[in-house]
Amino acid sequence: MARVVIVGGSFGGLTAAFELQKLLGSAHTITLLSDRSQFVFIPSLPWVAMGWRDAARITFGIERPLAKRGINFVPGAATAINTAVQEVMSTAGAIPYDYLVIATGSGLDYSTVPGLDPALGYCATIFTLEGTLAARSRLSALLEADSGSMVIGSAQGASCLGPAYEFVGMIDTELRRRKKRHRFHLHFVTPEPFLGHFGVGGMGKARRLIEDEFWERDIDYHTDAAFEAIEPDRCVLKNGIVLKKDFAMVAPPFLGVEAVRTTERLANPKGFIPVDQYYRSTQFSNIFAVGVAVAIAPPSPTPVPVGVPKTGNMTVSMARAAVRNLADVIHGRQPHTEASLGVICMDDMGDTAIFLRAKPVLPPRESIQHRKGRWVRWLKIAFERYFIWKMKHGFTGLP
Repeated sequence: MARVVIVGGSFGGLTAAFELQKLLGSAHTITLLSDRSQFVFIPSLPWVAMGWRDAARITFGIERPLAKRGINFVPGAATAINTAVQEVMSTAGAIPYDYLVIATGSGLDYSTVPGLDPALGYCATIFTLEGTLAARSRLSALLEADSGSMVIGSAQGASCLGPAYEFVGMIDTELRRRKKRHRFHLHFVTPEPFLGHFGVGGMGKARRLIEDEFWERDIDYHTDAAFEAIEPDRCVLKNGIVLKKDFAMVAPPFLGVEAVRTTERLANPKGFIPVDQYYRSTQFSNIFAVGVAVAIAPPSPTPVPVGVPKTGNMTVSMARAAVRNLADVIHGRQPHTEASLGVICMDDMGDTAIFLRAKPVLPPRESIQHRKGRWVRWLKIAFERYFIWKMKHGFTGLP
């Protein structure tokens, strides 16, 4: 009987656990370790920050659906991985494994820019539920004011760029609904060489589509931009531009979690795990990695560093492929499943939304699609409800 341990309880971890249980049945033990007992549908956090969605609607407890499928749940944080004796050290104790699936996501690297850490009070975040609720309170107060200036964007090295695009569009829409858009300045700051680069070299005509959208909304944008510092009432860019602000939300770069970063030979200096085409560690044949934990090199260098995104649908694709290969190994077969990583983005702007699809995610590509319309917004709402439903019920079918 093989002991499989999955570290992480979000998109990748839950998908891996449910899919693996379906493939292995009760012949082997599956244990999921997570420092969070609640699943959070991260793509909806911008809606929560705007006050358009209640947190309770996008969260649910993971222990019950795991238990219904015979998957052991251990609440606790991984603190170290001992590859020599094959144990995951955690705040709940040592957990032995024969095979390990790492779906930890990432940490948020606030050290990149002085003042970026939301704990200081100069900059908000929409990348954790707790931070998002705090951002909602601060933004709500400013929206009641007669005028103001906001800076929304991403720090140098950031890879999850889409939420900043959504957030600035939503704020613009909300201000127009309140008939006070003309009294607020919106600045968008990004390390990308152009709008719509997204760390993947752009997606066809998406650049033109997004630039037109920003021009029509009178959103001032700054590309090839790096933050020097974020201060109580202003953001200072390294090119000398100073932006006054009453509110700021800047996406931080990601950093591999400490338990992975400190495991010898497992990860690169940033804490992300190099894998082969089967999502198996290049250094340890019994360790698989999925989602944000995986190292993906940018397609080409940019003047200001930009990371490669790993979206929710990419993470699900990786998880399904990885555990199928893991099941092959457990059953004495050669792994054979390779995920053709495409990317689907639905960027909501409150009154309309932009649909982007590229396959594969990195160029050269087989196909690129881009559309704009209210129907994209409704599609995103429907997908939120469907994905949460299927995770609650342990369903791992294609999104």
